Amino acid sequence: MNTYFAHMLIFLFSRYLHIVCATVLVGGTLFYEMVVPAAIDDLTPEQQLSVFARARWFSKWIIWLCSATILISGGVSSYAHWDDYSRDQLYQAHQSTQSPRQSGPVMELAPLARPGWWWAAHASSGIIAVIIALSLTIGKVPPSQPIRWMRLNLVILLVVMFFATATRQTRIEAASPPTQAVEPIETSPR
Repeated sequence: MNTYFAHMLIFLFSRYLHIVCATVLVGGTLFYEMVVPAAIDDLTPEQQLSVFARARWFSKWIIWLCSATILISGGVSSYAHWDDYSRDQLYQAHQSTQSPRQSGPVMELAPLARPGWWWAAHASSGIIAVIIALSLTIGKVPPSQPIRWMRLNLVILLVVMFFATATRQTRIEAASPPTQAVEPIETSPR
């Protein structure tokens, strides 16, 4: 198996794990924060606390495993796309007779079109979301107002997903050649 194919498989599998674990964290947070309270509403306060404690204990290892996987796979993905994230100009191969492999800057990227800025927003807000998720599972007693923390984390996770989408889109746009305006073709009336 050649090296390119092996790297491609590693990066593809890493991206898959990243998406699956992020989905588990978002879905688990949504379930724990919205479904469980409605499902145990008829129970006594002591029974409600017991259900929350058991759910927290069982989800602890899932959260830790998914958080570690997200951080590792995010690092692998960042490594794979670092050249795209660190550029501030759009590059395109020159169509010349001198050297078909020669490339150079085509145009300066606008600040919002730079993938690195979106990557930084995605990575930093993702780390904040992971820290909040992990802090909700540390210790024998949950922090005060865990539902509020989970709601905040759910919003942060949704923002992280937006930043991930923006990062990918700007990375793809910056790598593709600039589109040229096509002038409409005038047709003669019949």
